[in-house]
Amino acid sequence: MSSTTDHGAATPANARVNATGRQRKKFELRRGTRKLTLALHVVTSVGWVGLSLSMAVLAVMGYTTEDAAIAKGVYYAMYVFDDTSVTVFSLAAAITGILLSCGTKWGLLLHWWIVVKWVITLFMTFFAWFVIHPIVMDASERTATAGGAAPDPGGAGVFLVWSVPALFVLLTVAAVVSVYKPWGKTSRGRAAQPAGRRR
Repeated sequence: MSSTTDHGAATPANARVNATGRQRKKFELRRGTRKLTLALHVVTSVGWVGLSLSMAVLAVMGYTTEDAAIAKGVYYAMYVFDDTSVTVFSLAAAITGILLSCGTKWGLLLHWWIVVKWVITLFMTFFAWFVIHPIVMDASERTATAGGAAPDPGGAGVFLVWSVPALFVLLTVAAVVSVYKPWGKTSRGRAAQPAGRRR
């Protein structure tokens, strides 16, 4: 299908006109690339949710156990997960999400559900690395020096026991939002519609 300019010339539907009047073709993923990107996005997003749930269980276990050896192992496991899998899965989910938004009809800033999901993803990625990561290291170091005494992760353990489950809830919200796609289009999305279809 094609659209027409003011001069009656046909322009492709996936082309845009910039301020100088020149056509600018919209970035679009090919079908095979789109499916591969979608598969990677689903796998990494679901994997991230699973890792987040595992981290939440470990955080609760580390804070409630009275066995120093278990606490040490739990926080070390959290450190390893956070330093490897969580970082890789979160970055991969974010990158593939951007590619899918920009390379499909949805657009990056055209629908509120994509904006909300993108904000959650960005927040989770930075919070996990710059906040959770050093606190997990602190809790791991505290329990590693406990010896035979009862473990005391201190404030680090308290912070992890409520923040990590909260992050799991946020990821779950992002997953639900991507299924239901609520809230309609943003003002930019409405402006990008043909004049006759705007509400």
